[in-house]
Amino acid sequence: MLFHVHLMHLDFTTSTGPVDVAYPAWLMVEARDAWMQGVRDDNTVFRAHQELALVIGELGIRIHEVERVMSDGCFSMDIYLPEHDVAVEFDVSTHFYYTTIDAPSSRDASKVLRTARTELRDLLLANQCARVVTVPWFEWQDLGKTSEACRADVTEKLTREVGVED
Repeated sequence: MLFHVHLMHLDFTTSTGPVDVAYPAWLMVEARDAWMQGVRDDNTVFRAHQELALVIGELGIRIHEVERVMSDGCFSMDIYLPEHDVAVEFDVSTHFYYTTIDAPSSRDASKVLRTARTELRDLLLANQCARVVTVPWFEWQDLGKTSEACRADVTEKLTREVGVED
């Protein structure tokens, strides 16, 4: 977590300039190594990522990388579209707070809010690539298993948010 805070300090500035925080060098080396090991080890490809990557491929975007670790080794993306410099993130239920007690079983987008950690992830990824597109789990589930509906939704998101067209 210390290295995560360090990355935030590097990426965000205050009105008076960058935040300058000093940590012992040995501690930062250990924190960085632990963070980067976690990035390398925690890049599990879930079925939803595979399904989403398949739909992206069906749209004619043949070059895409699943669970791509960024060149700095500090972050990974669910799916990366290098020709467009776009990160596509599939947000499972843990990326949301629920505003009502029954929301975890609900697919009503008005009952969920993105977590601060998810917002921070998107801000940090946006510093690594041109755009970040998110696909919430409840939207994906609402589409069912028809590839036509999935293709239409992903096409609409990529067209609307980054100008990618099939």
